[in-house]
Amino acid sequence: MATTRNLVKTYLDPAELARLDTLTGQLRLSRSELLRRLIVGTRLPNARDFAASEAILDLLKINADQARLGNLFKLALDEPLSADLLARFDQLIIEIEGTQNALKDLVRQIDHSIRHKTS
Repeated sequence: MATTRNLVKTYLDPAELARLDTLTGQLRLSRSELLRRLIVGTRLPNARDFAASEAILDLLKINADQARLGNLFKLALDEPLSADLLARFDQLIIEIEGTQNALKDLVRQIDHSIRHKTS
């Protein structure tokens, strides 16, 4: 299928090429995409957006680990246990759920701050 896009070639000295490659690495864009965005005036991503996104992903992974841990505790509760051990398990489950809720709140705060900074 034919394309309506045009190939553009340019020459850069070593310092300009190094600067272009540094920018593409920082912005996680290809050379072509970076130049296209600059020409059409599209907003470029910033490092803060990447850091916040990575933080959200890390927190969501922790949340998933917490959920798996809680499920393992619930499975353990199906086994015959002493009343003391059951009480300790119940307390651990409450703490895990509290941690999960705190992580979810933190993700919402980070997401909210990203949306308001980029608007």
